Amino acid sequence: MSEPLPIGSKAPAFKAPASDGRTYALADLLKNGPVALVFYPGNNTPG
Repeated sequence: MSEPLPIGSKAPAFKAPASDGRTYALADLLKNGPVALVFYPGNNTPG
């Protein structure tokens, strides 16, 4: 497992599948302006 990024760091480039079936790339989203990334534990999991 890699170390978490410090708060305020730039996110590394990545692509991720979304619930709408599309795959989104961070670089493409940033073309439209700032992006807020939110991470949370999966549904129905303790924590």
